Parts: sequence; structure tokens; C-alpha cells
Amino acid sequence: MQTSDFHSARITKTEEVKPKKRFPWVYVVSGLSFCVFAGSIWFSSYAKDVALRRQPVYERQKSYVQDEIHQLELEESALTSVQSVRKIVTELKMVEPTETSQVIWDK
Repeated sequence: MQTSDFHSARITKTEEVKPKKRFPWVYVVSGLSFCVFAGSIWFSSYAKDVALRRQPVYERQKSYVQDEIHQLELEESALTSVQSVRKIVTELKMVEPTETSQVIWDK
């Protein structure tokens, strides 16, 4: 019995648990995500600045192209009008088809 009392009265050393020195991956991941976030903000603001600087140029080009399209549509309507075609026919001394020639042509 003496041995059991001896063991119970004996002070046991408790080993201090030293924390392992690990590289803090959480800080690395959060640092990288912050860098990506900051980079995306910078890139989007830079892209917006470029777009704002180029917008007047694009608007001028757009209005120029729209004006050209409108002019071409006016020319097309003028060239395909009946009066214009008749004028060209008379200048080239062509004969307009009569009803008889149209009937023969359709057969």
C-alpha cells in the first residue's frame, strides 16, 4: 500500500505543450485574396478611365457611319425611283415594253 500512496503523493511533471511554429497559411491566403481584390479594383477603374476617354471618339465614328448609311439610302431611293429609270431608258433610247410584248415574253 505504501507504493500506491507513494505514487499518489508524487508530483508528476506535466510537459508544457509548445505550439508548433507553423507558417500561418490563413494569413497567406487572406493576403493573396486581398491582392487579387485590389488588383481587380485597379483594373476595373483603369478600364473605365480608358472607356471614358475613348467614348467621344466612338460617338463621332458612330454618327459618321450613320450619316453615310443615310446618304446611301437616299441615293438608292433616288436611283431606283420610276422617274430615274425612265430617264435612263430614254437616254439609252430603249423601248419600253408594251402589253403585247409582255404577253409574248411570258409565254
